[in-house]
Amino acid sequence: MLKVLVLEDEHYTLRFLEKLIAEHPKVEQVVGTSLSQDAIRMASEIAPDIAFLDIELAPEDNLNGIDVARAINTVSPHTEFIFVTGYAKYAVDSFTVHPYDYLLKPIRRDKVMQAISGLDAELQRVNLHKSPNNRLVIKSADSIVFVNIDDIYYIEKQGKKAFIHSTGGVHESTCIFNELEALLGPNFLRVHKSYVVNMDKVAQIKDAGNQSYSIHFEGYDGIAIMSRNRFRIHIDRFTPSF
Repeated sequence: MLKVLVLEDEHYTLRFLEKLIAEHPKVEQVVGTSLSQDAIRMASEIAPDIAFLDIELAPEDNLNGIDVARAINTVSPHTEFIFVTGYAKYAVDSFTVHPYDYLLKPIRRDKVMQAISGLDAELQRVNLHKSPNNRLVIKSADSIVFVNIDDIYYIEKQGKKAFIHSTGGVHESTCIFNELEALLGPNFLRVHKSYVVNMDKVAQIKDAGNQSYSIHFEGYDGIAIMSRNRFRIHIDRFTPSF
């Protein structure tokens, strides 16, 4: 069953969404607010499975929905986001926090229900591939391998295959690259269309020229590639401390 958070600064729309979402058979709890800070606090308290976030909030609010999503990702990293707004111009910016869906106002009942059902199915599928002790269950061509998530350096996509580079070696998987990425924790970062890295194991980032960076790891010879665009998106993660 799902726990859902709603952030919407229009009172009528907030109540409408709360009532509509509560009608979904897979939803057990709905909490709503019109204030960004309240939404962040609620997320830290209940760790919602889904957060419906209005992007453009009241002028007196010092955050917008995208800012709130970034904050929620810190206190509740497994929360999935569905943005709701009347302004299509925000779509590109919203994807920096990897939302599951993007709904334009006026709100349609069928679109909300479809989004919840689709995300519920996705969460169930992800849980089937995750063992309870923080390990990935990877099916390769001729075997099943158990890999501790914390032992992974990076995952690399090559064609239709994914290669998991870990302390136990390199494991080839026929699993879809995006599916593997969905199973990882908040310390993993998509740095390129073909690379996801474990930031806890990164030792050095070098400018490799040709609009890219090379990522080097502690005690491992493999190198991951980061695009310049991804570097700009995640610049806060790479700002020197001193």
